[in-house]
This record gives sequence, structure tokens and C-alpha cells, in this order.
Amino acid sequence: ILPTELFQCKKLRTLNLGNNCLHSLPPRIGELTSLTQLELRGNRLESLPMELGECRQLKRTSLVVEEDLFNMLPTEVKEQLWKVDREQA
Repeated sequence: ILPTELFQCKKLRTLNLGNNCLHSLPPRIGELTSLTQLELRGNRLESLPMELGECRQLKRTSLVVEEDLFNMLPTEVKEQLWKVDREQA
């Protein structure tokens, strides 16, 4: 379980949650709109919240997660992540 105070860190740019045995990622992750890097690999996640698409600064290449989890995201969220990659290339 992530502390609720984490989601008050509106200027947070990098978040490493890798290898923490997380079973889920709360939808509130979308409140961290300044995130540019997010490490999630090595957890027990079965899905990613659609709200991840609200992290408009997050690039696909900076979202470190198992490929099957990324592929389960809704198309519009995946497109948003790739769009940021293209814009910043």
C-alpha cells in the first residue's frame, strides 16, 4: 500500500516502485502529473490503472514495466505515452 501523502507530491518527477511486491497501483497515480519516469518492474501487478494516462509528461521509454502489463493498457493511454516520446525526441 502506498502512503496517501505520496499523491500530494505534485512536482514529483521520478518514482521508483520496482520490486516492492505491489499487487495493484492506485488510480491516484494519475494525480502525479509531473512524473517523467516511473519504475514498476518486479511487482505482482496484474494491470495498470487507466489514470496513468493523466501523467502527461510520462514517456513510454520512461515507464519501466513488464511488456504484457503495458499491452493491457487502453489504446488511448498507450498512444498518449508514445506521443510524449515523439514530441520530446
